[in-house]
Amino acid sequence: MENTHTEELENMTSRKPQEHAADNTPHDGLAGYEALKNGVAIVDRSGRSVLRLAGKDPVGMLDAVLTNQVPKEPTLGIYAALLSPKGKIQTDLRALKSGKEVLVDTEPEGAAAAREILGRYAPFSRVKIEDLSTGDEFWGVLGLYGPRAGELLGGLRLVEHESADVGVGGARLLASSVAVPVSGFDLLGPVDELRAARDYLLQAGAVLAGSDAYETARVEAGTPRFGSDITPDNFPAETGILERAVSFSKGCYPGQETVARMHYRGHPNRTLCRLVVKGSSPTPDTPIFQNEKQVGRITSVAPLPVGSHQLVLAYLSRNADLDNALHAGDAQLRPVA
Repeated sequence: MENTHTEELENMTSRKPQEHAADNTPHDGLAGYEALKNGVAIVDRSGRSVLRLAGKDPVGMLDAVLTNQVPKEPTLGIYAALLSPKGKIQTDLRALKSGKEVLVDTEPEGAAAAREILGRYAPFSRVKIEDLSTGDEFWGVLGLYGPRAGELLGGLRLVEHESADVGVGGARLLASSVAVPVSGFDLLGPVDELRAARDYLLQAGAVLAGSDAYETARVEAGTPRFGSDITPDNFPAETGILERAVSFSKGCYPGQETVARMHYRGHPNRTLCRLVVKGSSPTPDTPIFQNEKQVGRITSVAPLPVGSHQLVLAYLSRNADLDNALHAGDAQLRPVA
Protein backbone atom coordinates (compact mmCIF):
# COMPACT_ATOMS: atom_id res chain seq x y z
CA MET A 1 0.00 0.00 0.00
CA GLU A 2 2.97 2.31 0.50
CA ASN A 3 3.60 2.20 -3.26
CA THR A 4 0.35 4.09 -3.88
CA HIS A 5 1.44 6.88 -1.59
CA THR A 6 4.91 6.93 -3.11
CA GLU A 7 3.37 7.50 -6.54
CA GLU A 8 1.38 10.38 -5.06
CA LEU A 9 4.58 12.10 -3.99
CA GLU A 10 6.38 11.29 -7.23
CA ASN A 11 3.60 12.98 -9.20
CA MET A 12 3.93 16.25 -7.25
CA THR A 13 5.83 17.94 -10.05
CA SER A 14 3.43 16.88 -12.80
CA ARG A 15 0.26 18.33 -11.29
CA LYS A 16 -1.02 21.87 -11.28
CA PRO A 17 -0.70 23.67 -7.92
CA GLN A 18 -4.44 23.58 -7.19
CA GLU A 19 -4.39 19.80 -7.58
CA HIS A 20 -2.12 19.29 -4.57
CA ALA A 21 -4.71 18.00 -2.11
CA ALA A 22 -4.41 16.14 1.16
CA ASP A 23 -3.31 12.54 0.88
CA ASN A 24 -6.35 10.27 0.99
CA THR A 25 -4.70 7.16 -0.49
CA PRO A 26 -4.86 3.92 1.51
CA HIS A 27 -1.78 2.78 3.44
CA ASP A 28 -0.85 1.17 6.75
CA GLY A 29 -2.03 3.93 9.06
CA LEU A 30 -1.05 2.22 12.30
CA ALA A 31 2.54 1.71 11.10
CA GLY A 32 2.71 5.37 10.12
CA TYR A 33 1.30 6.46 13.47
CA GLU A 34 3.81 4.30 15.33
CA ALA A 35 6.66 5.86 13.31
CA LEU A 36 5.39 9.37 14.11
CA LYS A 37 5.36 8.63 17.82
CA ASN A 38 8.41 6.41 18.25
CA GLY A 39 10.54 6.44 15.10
CA VAL A 40 10.75 8.68 12.05
CA ALA A 41 8.05 9.26 9.44
CA ILE A 42 7.55 11.23 6.23
CA VAL A 43 4.27 13.11 5.77
CA ASP A 44 3.28 14.77 2.49
CA ARG A 45 2.15 18.29 3.42
CA SER A 46 2.25 19.70 -0.10
CA GLY A 47 -1.26 21.12 0.32
CA ARG A 48 0.13 23.99 2.40
CA SER A 49 0.52 27.33 0.67
CA VAL A 50 3.92 29.09 0.71
CA LEU A 51 4.54 32.83 0.23
CA ARG A 52 7.97 34.45 -0.08
CA LEU A 53 8.36 37.95 1.39
CA ALA A 54 11.37 39.99 0.29
CA GLY A 55 12.30 43.64 0.23
CA LYS A 56 13.07 46.44 2.64
CA ASP A 57 11.70 45.04 5.91
CA PRO A 58 9.46 41.95 5.70
CA VAL A 59 9.88 41.28 9.43
CA GLY A 60 8.72 44.79 10.30
CA MET A 61 5.70 44.44 8.05
CA LEU A 62 4.72 41.16 9.69
CA ASP A 63 5.13 42.63 13.16
CA ALA A 64 2.54 45.25 12.25
CA VAL A 65 -0.14 42.69 11.42
CA LEU A 66 0.59 39.42 13.25
CA THR A 67 -0.69 38.43 16.68
CA ASN A 68 2.79 37.31 17.73
CA GLN A 69 6.18 39.00 17.91
CA VAL A 70 8.62 37.96 15.20
CA PRO A 71 11.98 37.26 16.90
CA LYS A 72 14.93 39.49 15.99
CA GLU A 73 17.33 36.54 15.76
CA PRO A 74 18.16 35.90 12.08
CA THR A 75 17.09 32.24 12.04
CA LEU A 76 14.08 32.27 14.38
CA GLY A 77 10.51 32.31 13.10
CA ILE A 78 7.12 32.26 14.77
CA TYR A 79 3.60 30.81 14.77
CA ALA A 80 0.91 33.49 14.66
CA ALA A 81 -2.45 34.51 13.23
CA LEU A 82 -3.93 37.25 11.09
CA LEU A 83 -7.14 38.69 12.54
CA SER A 84 -10.06 40.75 11.32
CA PRO A 85 -10.52 44.20 12.91
CA LYS A 86 -13.07 42.53 15.22
CA GLY A 87 -10.48 40.03 16.41
CA LYS A 88 -11.53 36.89 14.54
CA ILE A 89 -8.97 34.55 12.98
CA GLN A 90 -8.64 34.92 9.22
CA THR A 91 -5.81 32.38 9.07
CA ASP A 92 -3.05 31.01 11.21
CA LEU A 93 0.45 30.80 9.74
CA ARG A 94 4.14 30.31 10.29
CA ALA A 95 6.70 32.96 9.43
CA LEU A 96 10.10 31.35 8.80
CA LYS A 97 13.42 33.15 8.23
CA SER A 98 15.43 32.32 5.11
CA GLY A 99 18.34 34.72 4.89
CA LYS A 100 16.91 38.22 4.37
CA GLU A 101 13.62 36.76 3.17
CA VAL A 102 10.67 35.39 5.12
CA LEU A 103 8.59 32.40 4.08
CA VAL A 104 4.97 32.34 5.23
CA ASP A 105 3.12 29.05 5.05
CA THR A 106 -0.55 28.40 5.75
CA GLU A 107 -3.18 25.74 5.43
CA PRO A 108 -4.81 25.86 1.97
CA GLU A 109 -8.03 27.26 3.47
CA GLY A 110 -6.11 30.25 4.81
CA ALA A 111 -4.02 31.00 1.73
CA ALA A 112 -6.35 33.55 0.14
CA ALA A 113 -6.71 35.53 3.39
CA ALA A 114 -2.93 35.58 3.89
CA ARG A 115 -2.34 36.85 0.36
CA GLU A 116 -5.06 39.49 0.65
CA ILE A 117 -4.16 40.84 4.09
CA LEU A 118 -0.39 40.85 3.61
CA GLY A 119 -0.85 42.24 0.10
CA ARG A 120 -2.57 45.32 1.54
CA TYR A 121 0.45 46.19 3.67
CA ALA A 122 3.23 45.19 1.29
CA PRO A 123 3.31 48.36 -0.90
CA PHE A 124 3.67 50.64 2.13
CA SER A 125 6.50 48.50 3.54
CA ARG A 126 8.29 48.09 0.19
CA VAL A 127 7.89 44.35 0.46
CA LYS A 128 7.37 42.06 -2.51
CA ILE A 129 5.16 39.01 -2.02
CA GLU A 130 5.65 36.00 -4.28
CA ASP A 131 3.19 33.11 -4.18
CA LEU A 132 5.33 29.98 -4.42
CA SER A 133 2.21 27.81 -4.65
CA THR A 134 1.65 28.91 -8.24
CA GLY A 135 3.80 29.24 -11.34
CA ASP A 136 6.70 27.16 -12.58
CA GLU A 137 8.67 27.05 -9.32
CA PHE A 138 6.04 25.26 -7.26
CA TRP A 139 7.09 24.84 -3.64
CA GLY A 140 5.79 22.29 -1.20
CA VAL A 141 6.25 21.10 2.36
CA LEU A 142 7.47 17.65 3.37
CA GLY A 143 7.22 16.68 7.02
CA LEU A 144 9.93 14.59 8.68
CA TYR A 145 8.56 13.78 12.11
CA GLY A 146 9.26 11.61 15.11
CA PRO A 147 11.94 11.34 17.81
CA ARG A 148 14.53 10.08 15.28
CA ALA A 149 13.93 12.81 12.68
CA GLY A 150 17.11 14.71 13.52
CA GLU A 151 19.25 11.60 12.98
CA LEU A 152 18.29 11.51 9.30
CA LEU A 153 19.36 15.15 8.92
CA GLY A 154 22.87 14.65 10.23
CA GLY A 155 21.96 15.17 13.89
CA LEU A 156 20.29 18.53 13.20
CA ARG A 157 19.00 20.28 16.31
CA LEU A 158 16.90 23.44 16.18
CA VAL A 159 14.49 25.14 18.56
CA GLU A 160 10.85 25.42 17.49
CA HIS A 161 10.42 27.57 14.35
CA GLU A 162 14.17 27.93 13.90
CA SER A 163 15.26 27.38 10.30
CA ALA A 164 18.44 26.20 8.61
CA ASP A 165 19.51 25.43 5.05
CA VAL A 166 20.12 21.70 4.72
CA GLY A 167 21.23 19.21 2.12
CA VAL A 168 19.09 16.07 1.98
CA GLY A 169 20.15 13.49 -0.57
CA GLY A 170 21.51 16.17 -2.87
CA ALA A 171 18.46 18.41 -2.48
CA ARG A 172 18.87 21.90 -1.03
CA LEU A 173 15.97 22.73 1.29
CA LEU A 174 14.96 24.91 4.21
CA ALA A 175 14.40 22.88 7.38
CA SER A 176 12.26 24.33 10.16
CA SER A 177 11.81 22.69 13.54
CA VAL A 178 8.27 21.87 14.68
CA ALA A 179 7.02 20.77 18.11
CA VAL A 180 3.31 20.12 17.53
CA PRO A 181 1.46 17.92 16.92
CA VAL A 182 4.63 15.81 16.83
CA SER A 183 8.27 16.86 16.98
CA GLY A 184 10.46 16.95 13.91
CA PHE A 185 11.09 19.16 10.90
CA ASP A 186 9.22 20.61 7.97
CA LEU A 187 11.28 20.69 4.77
CA LEU A 188 10.35 23.49 2.37
CA GLY A 189 11.50 23.84 -1.21
CA PRO A 190 10.67 23.20 -4.88
CA VAL A 191 8.77 19.96 -5.32
CA ASP A 192 11.45 18.30 -7.46
CA GLU A 193 13.94 18.89 -4.64
CA LEU A 194 11.43 17.49 -2.15
CA ARG A 195 11.02 14.38 -4.27
CA ALA A 196 14.78 13.76 -4.19
CA ALA A 197 14.80 14.31 -0.44
CA ARG A 198 11.86 11.95 0.02
CA ASP A 199 13.66 9.16 -1.87
CA TYR A 200 16.81 9.64 0.18
CA LEU A 201 14.93 9.65 3.50
CA LEU A 202 13.05 6.46 2.60
CA GLN A 203 16.35 4.73 1.87
CA ALA A 204 17.66 6.02 5.20
CA GLY A 205 14.84 4.30 7.09
CA ALA A 206 11.93 6.75 7.28
CA VAL A 207 8.40 5.35 7.05
CA LEU A 208 5.70 6.90 4.87
CA ALA A 209 2.83 8.08 7.07
CA GLY A 210 -0.38 9.25 5.45
CA SER A 211 -3.14 11.59 6.47
CA ASP A 212 -4.86 9.08 8.79
CA ALA A 213 -1.74 8.69 10.92
CA TYR A 214 -0.95 12.41 10.97
CA GLU A 215 -4.55 13.43 11.72
CA THR A 216 -4.72 10.96 14.58
CA ALA A 217 -1.54 12.38 16.10
CA ARG A 218 -2.88 15.91 15.62
CA VAL A 219 -6.19 15.21 17.35
CA GLU A 220 -4.41 13.30 20.12
CA ALA A 221 -2.20 16.35 20.76
CA GLY A 222 -5.20 18.71 20.71
CA THR A 223 -3.65 20.78 17.92
CA PRO A 224 -6.31 22.71 15.97
CA ARG A 225 -6.21 22.96 12.19
CA PHE A 226 -7.37 26.03 10.29
CA GLY A 227 -10.22 24.99 8.03
CA SER A 228 -11.43 22.29 10.43
CA ASP A 229 -11.16 23.42 14.05
CA ILE A 230 -10.44 27.09 13.38
CA THR A 231 -12.53 29.19 11.00
CA PRO A 232 -13.03 32.93 10.44
CA ASP A 233 -15.83 32.73 13.04
CA ASN A 234 -13.39 31.97 15.87
CA PHE A 235 -11.62 34.21 18.35
CA PRO A 236 -8.11 33.10 19.39
CA ALA A 237 -9.19 32.49 23.00
CA GLU A 238 -11.68 29.85 21.85
CA THR A 239 -9.18 27.75 19.96
CA GLY A 240 -6.44 27.00 22.48
CA ILE A 241 -3.70 28.76 20.49
CA LEU A 242 -3.23 31.80 22.76
CA GLU A 243 -0.01 30.59 24.39
CA ARG A 244 1.60 29.71 21.08
CA ALA A 245 0.23 32.35 18.72
CA VAL A 246 -0.39 35.55 20.69
CA SER A 247 1.96 38.01 22.37
CA PHE A 248 0.40 40.32 24.96
CA SER A 249 3.49 42.54 25.13
CA LYS A 250 3.99 43.48 21.46
CA GLY A 251 2.76 46.56 19.62
CA CYS A 252 -0.61 47.07 18.01
CA TYR A 253 -2.06 44.81 15.31
CA PRO A 254 -5.55 44.49 13.80
CA GLY A 255 -7.94 42.90 16.28
CA GLN A 256 -5.63 43.36 19.28
CA GLU A 257 -8.17 45.24 21.40
CA THR A 258 -10.68 42.39 21.26
CA VAL A 259 -8.03 39.78 22.05
CA ALA A 260 -6.75 41.74 25.06
CA ARG A 261 -10.23 42.52 26.38
CA MET A 262 -11.29 38.87 26.21
CA HIS A 263 -8.04 37.76 27.86
CA TYR A 264 -7.93 40.23 30.73
CA ARG A 265 -11.58 41.04 31.40
CA GLY A 266 -13.72 38.41 29.77
CA HIS A 267 -13.89 34.81 28.68
CA PRO A 268 -14.78 32.87 25.55
CA ASN A 269 -18.28 31.45 25.30
CA ARG A 270 -16.88 28.20 23.93
CA THR A 271 -13.54 26.42 23.95
CA LEU A 272 -11.93 23.65 21.92
CA CYS A 273 -11.65 20.38 23.87
CA ARG A 274 -10.38 16.84 23.39
CA LEU A 275 -13.04 14.22 24.01
CA VAL A 276 -13.04 10.43 24.22
CA VAL A 277 -15.72 8.60 22.22
CA LYS A 278 -17.65 5.59 23.47
CA GLY A 279 -19.94 3.95 20.94
CA SER A 280 -20.33 4.57 17.22
CA SER A 281 -17.93 6.99 15.57
CA PRO A 282 -19.33 10.50 15.04
CA THR A 283 -18.47 12.75 12.11
CA PRO A 284 -17.24 16.34 11.99
CA ASP A 285 -20.02 18.93 12.46
CA THR A 286 -22.09 16.52 14.57
CA PRO A 287 -23.80 18.54 17.32
CA ILE A 288 -23.14 17.64 20.96
CA PHE A 289 -26.03 17.53 23.42
CA GLN A 290 -26.42 17.48 27.18
CA ASN A 291 -29.86 17.02 28.71
CA GLU A 292 -31.43 17.59 25.27
CA LYS A 293 -29.70 20.96 24.92
CA GLN A 294 -27.00 21.53 22.31
CA VAL A 295 -23.76 22.47 24.05
CA GLY A 296 -21.17 21.95 21.33
CA ARG A 297 -20.06 20.65 17.97
CA ILE A 298 -17.45 18.15 16.81
CA THR A 299 -14.78 19.61 14.52
CA SER A 300 -12.24 16.78 13.97
CA VAL A 301 -12.35 13.01 14.40
CA ALA A 302 -9.19 10.92 14.78
CA PRO A 303 -9.26 8.32 11.97
CA LEU A 304 -7.34 5.74 14.03
CA PRO A 305 -7.79 4.57 17.62
CA VAL A 306 -5.39 5.87 20.27
CA GLY A 307 -4.89 2.87 22.50
CA SER A 308 -8.38 1.50 22.99
CA HIS A 309 -10.14 4.83 22.44
CA GLN A 310 -11.22 7.11 19.64
CA LEU A 311 -10.60 10.83 20.12
CA VAL A 312 -12.30 13.92 18.72
CA LEU A 313 -11.84 17.67 18.93
CA ALA A 314 -14.97 19.67 19.66
CA TYR A 315 -16.15 23.08 20.78
CA LEU A 316 -18.06 23.01 24.06
CA SER A 317 -20.06 25.84 25.56
CA ARG A 318 -18.73 27.21 28.84
CA ASN A 319 -22.14 26.24 30.26
CA ALA A 320 -21.55 22.54 29.53
CA ASP A 321 -21.14 20.38 32.64
CA LEU A 322 -18.07 18.24 32.00
CA ASP A 323 -18.96 15.95 34.90
CA ASN A 324 -22.23 14.87 33.31
CA ALA A 325 -23.08 12.89 30.18
CA LEU A 326 -22.45 14.33 26.72
CA HIS A 327 -23.58 12.67 23.53
CA ALA A 328 -23.28 13.18 19.77
CA GLY A 329 -25.69 10.97 17.88
CA ASP A 330 -25.28 7.47 19.30
CA ALA A 331 -21.85 8.22 20.75
CA GLN A 332 -21.17 9.09 24.36
CA LEU A 333 -18.40 11.60 25.03
CA ARG A 334 -16.21 12.53 27.97
CA PRO A 335 -13.23 14.86 28.37
CA VAL A 336 -9.75 13.38 28.04
CA ALA A 337 -8.48 12.70 31.56
